[in-house]
Amino acid sequence: MNEYWIENGPVDPDPLQADLLPLDTYREAHAGMVIACHDIFIEYMGGMLLVRRTNFPAVDILWPIGGRVARGMGAEDSIRLKVRQECNLDLSDVEVIGHARTYFSTDPFGHGKGTDSLNIVLRAKGFGELKLDDLHERPSIIKPEEYTDDFRAQLHPYVRDYMDVCWR
Repeated sequence: MNEYWIENGPVDPDPLQADLLPLDTYREAHAGMVIACHDIFIEYMGGMLLVRRTNFPAVDILWPIGGRVARGMGAEDSIRLKVRQECNLDLSDVEVIGHARTYFSTDPFGHGKGTDSLNIVLRAKGFGELKLDDLHERPSIIKPEEYTDDFRAQLHPYVRDYMDVCWR
């Protein structure tokens, strides 16, 4: 993915990094903004890793690892950090495979405005010991031979479309 520095660049990205917003402030921002996210389809142990989220949006749906892009951090560094936090894997061969907009009627805060996100979609190879955080459970390693039409039909269209890019 191309990243561009505007105004006197390239510059040190560290001043752009910031701590997470206080929860009340983020709840308000979430209700009124499009959230910049990245999701990654990780090739792991001969298959593609999908997990079930334990929080909204996309609770209990087979989904890739991912979430908000870290401020002031390149997209690849940000997704590496996210993957490390959510499933304890390291990555190689990271590549962008698309971009998507996802709309959910649910949100993690109960503000009633749903979730609207703009996503960078990536693929990579994962290695290390898989260990999910408390926001993810029931990891599934979907092998190419298991990716049948019947299985595809069970997936959310967003996940199915990018699994198709990965496996077909």
